[in-house]
Amino acid sequence: MTWQLRDTPEDEPARCDTLDEARERAKHRAAAFGHPVLIYERSAFDGEKLIEEIQ
Repeated sequence: MTWQLRDTPEDEPARCDTLDEARERAKHRAAAFGHPVLIYERSAFDGEKLIEEIQ
């Protein structure tokens, strides 16, 4: 399982190996660019689902 960061659902994802890494990178990205960042969970079995939005 991996996690992906996106600014919008249509963006190219930035891959993260852990949820903690995804949350940390999302916080920095949201602060730097001034907009929310979406975190998706990606699984070979379940596909992709939105986990949370970091403000």
